[in-house]
Amino acid sequence: MEEKSLENLEEQTKPSAKKDKRDWSVAWKNPFVIGWFLILTVVLTVNFFMVSMAIVTSPGLTIPDFYEKGKNMGAIIAKRKHMEDLGWQFNIDLPLLKEGSDQVVTVKVLDKNGQEFDVDSAVLYYYRPSNKKYDGQLVLQSTGQTGTYQGTLNLPLKGKYDLVMEVTKGEEVFNLGRSIMVQDAS
Repeated sequence: MEEKSLENLEEQTKPSAKKDKRDWSVAWKNPFVIGWFLILTVVLTVNFFMVSMAIVTSPGLTIPDFYEKGKNMGAIIAKRKHMEDLGWQFNIDLPLLKEGSDQVVTVKVLDKNGQEFDVDSAVLYYYRPSNKKYDGQLVLQSTGQTGTYQGTLNLPLKGKYDLVMEVTKGEEVFNLGRSIMVQDAS
């Protein structure tokens, strides 16, 4: 009898371990499954939103046949090397441009030795990366001085524009590009 009472005493003094009564056999009651499902739902929702925004907003491409132009990369590199060999230079007097106001742009064309010379045509192309309907060109006219060309440029919106200056003499074409910021009119 003493043994039984000792066993009862041990059982009573033993800390009681709770039995896990949760049923993990049903996946939707498992918090890990629910957590992974919520994370997957959030990721897919964000991806759907980003794809829809990319489709709805402007693609930012200003060249409609960008793929065809990109395929000619070897010809483009050879043309750049030829332009370096020509060594032509531009002195561009580009004032601080303000939106909606006329600004005079003056370009002097110099040869490899720094001497001014006349060309057949001088054209300034401007591109608005965010909206191609503001792209355009300005044909520069000779001022009467050797190698000096001028034109009046009016850019309608403030912000970034990409400029490409292109001069042609006979079969030779030389161009130079850079980006500018057009200031607010006020």
